[in-house]
Amino acid sequence: MSYQWNFEWVWNNTDVLFKGLLVTFQLTIASFLIGYLIALFFFYLKTSKNKLFKWIAIVVIEITRDIPLLVLLVWLYFALPIFLPSLKISAFWLSVVGLSFNFAGFQAEIIRAGFQAIPRNQIDVAKSFGFSRVQIFTSIILPQSFWRSIAPTIGQLINTLKLTSLASFITVPELFYTTSALIQDTFRPLEFYTAMAVLYLIIIFPISISMQILEKRLSNKYNG
Repeated sequence: MSYQWNFEWVWNNTDVLFKGLLVTFQLTIASFLIGYLIALFFFYLKTSKNKLFKWIAIVVIEITRDIPLLVLLVWLYFALPIFLPSLKISAFWLSVVGLSFNFAGFQAEIIRAGFQAIPRNQIDVAKSFGFSRVQIFTSIILPQSFWRSIAPTIGQLINTLKLTSLASFITVPELFYTTSALIQDTFRPLEFYTAMAVLYLIIIFPISISMQILEKRLSNKYNG
């Protein structure tokens, strides 16, 4: 017997899907903002002349890049309360912590690549004028690294948005979790998985196209 498609189940539960989508947005935005700040901090440490700070940054970045995000989220959810029983943190914010560090590990390298593309003579000139290391970082390195790395940063943002689905494994009611719950209630997996895929596509496709256009323009600006 062939499967009988019936999208009426989807239309009747759009409010639930959109609630899950809202949580997905919240996870993405919080993880992006916090993760970017962490990435800047690690990048600053990694470019430091202090060997201890430099190695701390290298080790933490490698750990966050090498451990699968799902493993990190599950560890935070189950192990952290054992080590810190007095710390009460929701599954949502545990997911933000995991996603933020995952984002930061890759973003720090993206910022570093943008930094390496900055002509060295600009930094040398700033030093000759007596700029401090902090002034050089905030006035020259940070702005140019940001614009030179904005396209891959948007790509990393898209990747983080997709990775939010892993938060469902620690009961965060984002889009994948709510979709799975609806499937269990209605026994209509194909309709709801199709609807979820379309929602992700509607969100990500315009961002992806915008990223490609922006990347081309910035490439012409800095290389042309």
